[in-house]
Amino acid sequence: MIDNNTRSEVRRHTDLTIPVNSEQVAATRYEPIECEGPSPALLMYVPYHKDDWITYGSYDPLNRYLASRGYEVVVADMVGTGGATGTIDEMFVAEREGEEAAEIIRWLAAQDWTTGSVGMYGKSYGGITSLAAAARRPEALEAIVPIETPYMGYRNSYTYGGLHELLTIGMDWLALMQVLDVKPRSKRDDEGDWAEVWGKRLDHVRSRKPWIFQFFDHERKDEAYWGDKDIPVGEIDVPTFAVGGFRDPYAMDTVDYYEQIDAPKRLLFGPWRHTMPHRGFEEAINFREQVAEWFDYFLKGEGSDPLDEATVQTWTEVDGRGEDGVWEGLDEWPSTSNAPEGYRVEQFDLTTDGAEPTASHEGEPLATEYEFDQTVGIESTIPYRSPVPSQDTNGDDARSLCFETDPFDRPLKLTGSGSATIRLESTSADPTVAVRLVDVAPDGSANTITVGALRASRRNGLDEDDPLEPGTEYEIEVPLNPKSYVFEDGHRLRVAISASYFPFAKPTGEHGSFVIRSAPDDPSNVRLPVQYYGEEKRDQNRIEMGDPDDSLPNAPSALTRSDVTWETTRERTGDTGSVTKEFENTLDLPHVRLNETGTYEASVESDDPSSWSATNQLEMTMEYDDEVIEVHASNSLSDTIIELQTTITRDGTRIFDETWTRMGNE
Repeated sequence: MIDNNTRSEVRRHTDLTIPVNSEQVAATRYEPIECEGPSPALLMYVPYHKDDWITYGSYDPLNRYLASRGYEVVVADMVGTGGATGTIDEMFVAEREGEEAAEIIRWLAAQDWTTGSVGMYGKSYGGITSLAAAARRPEALEAIVPIETPYMGYRNSYTYGGLHELLTIGMDWLALMQVLDVKPRSKRDDEGDWAEVWGKRLDHVRSRKPWIFQFFDHERKDEAYWGDKDIPVGEIDVPTFAVGGFRDPYAMDTVDYYEQIDAPKRLLFGPWRHTMPHRGFEEAINFREQVAEWFDYFLKGEGSDPLDEATVQTWTEVDGRGEDGVWEGLDEWPSTSNAPEGYRVEQFDLTTDGAEPTASHEGEPLATEYEFDQTVGIESTIPYRSPVPSQDTNGDDARSLCFETDPFDRPLKLTGSGSATIRLESTSADPTVAVRLVDVAPDGSANTITVGALRASRRNGLDEDDPLEPGTEYEIEVPLNPKSYVFEDGHRLRVAISASYFPFAKPTGEHGSFVIRSAPDDPSNVRLPVQYYGEEKRDQNRIEMGDPDDSLPNAPSALTRSDVTWETTRERTGDTGSVTKEFENTLDLPHVRLNETGTYEASVESDDPSSWSATNQLEMTMEYDDEVIEVHASNSLSDTIIELQTTITRDGTRIFDETWTRMGNE
C-alpha cells in the first residue's frame, strides 16, 4: 500500500472479463503499479459503455485519482450493455442488478491482486447499483459512495409527486439509452466476439418493448411492473457517504435513503446539477480526496475517522445562482418534522396581503382563482447536466399565482426540507400542482430557490389513482426539494403556485383553473425549517471545504470538444413556450474517435396541457481507421403518439432501421 500523501502511477487494463452467473461482463482495471502487494478494490457498475464515456470521459479523473491513492479500481459494463454479454428486458430491477454487482464483488475479493476488501461508488446509475449491492450485503463490501442517486425504480422516471420527468428522462436519458442500446462496443477484440454480441443485442432490441413505452404503460406505481425496482435501503449496513446536489433531480431521494440507512454515514449537499462535485459548475470542491479518505478509513483502516467531522455538510447559498455561499456543518438534516437545535419551523400563510408568518395572519379569508398556464417552468427549470446559468424567473412568476412576504429586516436562512399545504378546488380532475419558493431581490430580480410538484391524482400515494371532483375542496400536501439558502435582509420570499413545471415535468389533466383558499384558522401555507440570525451568528456552523486537488487532471484529457446551448422562448401569437438544448461532445480515444451531437426540443401552449410535444435527435459517430459507424435516435413524443426510430449505418450503408409507435390511449 501507499500512504495518503503519495500518488502511484496507474496502468489501465482494458480487457478484463468477469463471470456473472451465466454471462461475462467486460471491465477496465486501473492498477496502482507502485503499490507493494495487493490493494483494496473499488467497483463501479454501470450501463454506459466503459470503453468510451466511463473510462475515457467524465468519470476517468475520479477513477484514475482513486487508483493513484492505492486502489484497484474496476469499472464494469452491466450485463446486457457495452462489452458484456446478455440482454436486458427491464431497467432498474433492484434484486437482479444488486446480485450482479455482488457477484463481481465476490470475484474481486478472491483475486490475488486485491486484499479482499471492496468498496463501490458511482454517480446516478453507478449509485443505484452501489445501493442495490449493499442491500444484498455481500461479505467483502465494506463501504459505498452513491452520488446524486435515486433508489426507487419508479423515481427513475417519475417524481416524488408522480409526474413524468420529461426533460431528464423522457428526452435526455432515454434518448441516450436508445443509442447505447444498439451501439456496438467501441473497443473490439481481435477474435471478433464483439460482433456476435452486437448482433444478438440488435435482435433483442427489435423484439423488446422500448423502455419509454414500458414507463408510460405504468404511469402509476403498480406492483406488477415497479414492485421489483425499489432498493431496500434499510438493509444496508456498510458505511455510506451519500452525495446530493440541490439542482439535481434526485436531491429528495438522497435525503430519503440517507435517513433510512442504519450504518455509519455522512451526507454532502452542494449546489450541483447531476455533475461530479470536483467539477461542479457553481462550486467545485476537493471531492476526490474526500472519497479516497472515506475508503482509506473503512477499507484500509488508515487516516482519521471521517465521522469525527460534521456528519451533514451543506453548501448554503446567498445569491440565487449557487455561485456564492459558505459551507456549513450540521449533525442532521433539518425538516418540518425535525428541527434541530438552533432551528425552528416557520409557517408562512397565504393571505389577501401576501405570505405572512402565521402569527400575523388575522385578515379576511382568501379565495382567489388562478387560470392554468402550461408554460410555467421554462425559466425555472435548470437543464440536466448542462453548465448553463440559472435564469431570472419573473417570467414564470408573472404566469403563476404569487404571494410575497414583506422585505425581511434580518436574514432568514432556510436549511432543510420544507413543505406546502394548499387548499384548492380544481375544474380539472388531474392537474399538476407546483409550488416554487422564489427569492425576490430589492432590485426586483427573482430566482427560484426550491420547488415541489405533484400530480393531484397521486396526492394519496404513487400507487393511487384518485382524480379530483370539480367543486370539491382538497388539501394538497406538496413536499419541497431540500435546500440551504439565505434570504438576505431587504429580500422577500415569494410563493409561486402554478399548474405546470414544464419541461421538467410532463403536463397532466385538462385546461382549467384552481380556486385557492386560506383562512386564519385553516390556512394554505408553506412550512420551512429556518434560522433568523444576525451577523454574529452567520458563521457559527461554518466549515472549510478544500479546493479540488490539481495534482491529477480534474477534466478528461480524451474529451477534445464539449459544447452546449440552452434556449427558452415564448411565442406571443399562439402563447407557446418552448425550450431547445443542443450539444456536441467529441472523445479522441486510442481505439476510436467518438462524436456525439444532439438536439432536444419541447413546447406547450399556455392553455392546453395536451398540446405538449418533444422531439429528440441524438447521433453517435464512431470513426475507425477502416470504417465509420453512425447510430442515430430520432424521437417524437406527444399526448397522442410516441414514435421512436433508431438507425445504424456502416460506411454509409444502413444495416439497422427500426421504428416503434405507441398511440397515446394505449
